[in-house]
Amino acid sequence: MRERKQFAERTRVLVSDEVRQKYFLVYEGEDTELIYFDAITELRENLKLNPLIELVPIVRSYNEAGWSNPKKMVDRIIQNLKERDSGKVSYETILNWIMDYLQSEQILVNNRTLAKYIWKTLEWICCEKLGVSLNVSTEDVQSACEQIICFLEKETDLKNLMEDVNKIIGFENLTYAEGLDKICFIVDRDRKSFTTNQYEYVMEQCRIRNFGLYLTNPCFEFWLLMHFEDVRELNDKQLLENPLVTSKRRYTEQELRNRLPKYEKSRYDALTLVKNIDIAIKNEKRYCEDLEKLESAIGSNIGLLICEMRKM
Repeated sequence: MRERKQFAERTRVLVSDEVRQKYFLVYEGEDTELIYFDAITELRENLKLNPLIELVPIVRSYNEAGWSNPKKMVDRIIQNLKERDSGKVSYETILNWIMDYLQSEQILVNNRTLAKYIWKTLEWICCEKLGVSLNVSTEDVQSACEQIICFLEKETDLKNLMEDVNKIIGFENLTYAEGLDKICFIVDRDRKSFTTNQYEYVMEQCRIRNFGLYLTNPCFEFWLLMHFEDVRELNDKQLLENPLVTSKRRYTEQELRNRLPKYEKSRYDALTLVKNIDIAIKNEKRYCEDLEKLESAIGSNIGLLICEMRKM
């Protein structure tokens, strides 16, 4: 996982010497939550967010695409931070650096076939040429990266990557500062992929490491539904069970589409929703906000995150 490219080094507020606090947002979904919090960033002044808080979306590296299990996401963030601080890095991380760099240079953008081919080639290089599995770690990151790129240039049409090795190493590493910044996981309570044992594990790891865990039961669409005054008219049992009501949509998504025409997970009018965020915060109070109880109760605690980011 890595920071989205436009967010870089820590900056200072021009009117003072106070350091910005970064809120790193790690999303279970790859589109819906990102769109929503981008809208919050766009309207942050109207929403009266603390000007010293910077929202930093975390996006997934190549082989993390499609992940939806919160435990995997928490473990990967912990791994990334350990590798960054220790300098001992897995070969999987090195391969992700290379893939992320190629995507940032527009080499792999909108070409899934080429991306898959490059990834398979990188895996083959590690296994056959270097004789290592991806979960093996190395302290000589520079040498390992140079070896992989040397073989990659021989096996593919990619050239002149060796001169970019120093840019590739640590590509978009998290600039998270422990004790100052906050890592926030925005997840759903999906019983099919998020077991009770995993739920307890994630809560414990977040507690130990001072990460924020913001969960909506049954799913993020229910938090979006809270932006409408009539959410309390919906059937609580149906909301919690969230059954399929069409061949493609579940109850919460269908009810959201009834109120937000043309809603799609990857495209919707988030700006309109965010303008009603105070309605959502008020509605959330009528449901469960306690993280432990949210394992089995309908509700959310995302409104608590918004309120926290407003505090001066």
